[in-house]
Amino acid sequence: MSETTESPGVLAILRSLVVDVGVPTLAYFVAHWLGASDFVALLCGSVIALLRTLFVAARERKFQLFSAVMVMVFTVGIVLSFLTGDARFLLAKESAGTGVAGIAFLVSCVIGRPLIYHAALRMQPAKEAEFEQRWREQPGFRRTFMVMSLVWGVGLLFEALLRIPLVFLLPVEVMVTVSTVMIIAAFVLLAAWTKWYVGRQQARAAAAAA
Repeated sequence: MSETTESPGVLAILRSLVVDVGVPTLAYFVAHWLGASDFVALLCGSVIALLRTLFVAARERKFQLFSAVMVMVFTVGIVLSFLTGDARFLLAKESAGTGVAGIAFLVSCVIGRPLIYHAALRMQPAKEAEFEQRWREQPGFRRTFMVMSLVWGVGLLFEALLRIPLVFLLPVEVMVTVSTVMIIAAFVLLAAWTKWYVGRQQARAAAAAA
């Protein structure tokens, strides 16, 4: 297969990220807005991520690494929710989720396939054989997924680390809103970058094929 074959579909990648990352996170925030405790809110996100993993595994008879990582992220939050502390500690604890997710993205670039590879394949399972072939034969195809996973990993880890000093610099009532905005902004910016990057890769591939 030619190296100029089009890059993985950005819509497929973003749809998978929205489902596997956005939906459990949204469930967490909605539960919080409805007055649920940290434990209950985290449990809602974890249960939805777990149900998603089990549903896909049953439907496709295949373990999905990406959604399993999200189960791990929320499980870490649930474990930390048993730790007591003041309001600032509770806010700093929110860095655990995005921090663990960021580390998972980065580690996946070294061990196995990048998590974005699994995200792209999730919404187009019929292309599994094509993906496998392109992964083996096309360095540019591998590089695209490596770069995307690295950027997502660094972005989420940066968001997690940035929250910690802000928790101690800003008033608690201000930081509650800032923390929520930070998570939403991180996902929006990373999604926008992903759309731009994949579009640029597709344009380069088209130009090379012309």
